[in-house]
Amino acid sequence: MGCLQWVLSIEKLFEVLPCLETQKVLLATFTLEEEARRWWMLMCESNKNIGWAQFLEIFYDKYFPQCVHDRKVKEFMGLKHDSMIVAEYEAKFTELARFAPYMVDTNYNKVRHFEEGLRDDILEKVNVLKLETYIEVLDRAIISKANIARQAKSSTN
Repeated sequence: MGCLQWVLSIEKLFEVLPCLETQKVLLATFTLEEEARRWWMLMCESNKNIGWAQFLEIFYDKYFPQCVHDRKVKEFMGLKHDSMIVAEYEAKFTELARFAPYMVDTNYNKVRHFEEGLRDDILEKVNVLKLETYIEVLDRAIISKANIARQAKSSTN
């Protein structure tokens, strides 16, 4: 399991097991194995009582170099709907948004960034609605794509 997948699975656990920030670190580091476990054993003495955010900084410095993070941010900035179905685009958008939270820090920013990546034929049907929430834009994009597909099918018959 990659480091990003491990973080996602641990954070999923935190959703159902509420705990203090320092307890999150204890729980997460308990699940580390092999080399990562040995690494944390060396690090933990100088990082006692840190919170989850501080742990992630240290963890990412070790297992997720800045250059990789920067590539993910760049990928997010250039993400386009293109040939993906809307659900695939949304999944990729959500995955990559984690690397650039400052770009989606408000609902407005998230909506606009998502819209900007939509294909032109869908964007022109969605952006005129001036929708305010991410879920509304996603919903209308899916509906627009279905309508475009239906129109294309009926014009070929």
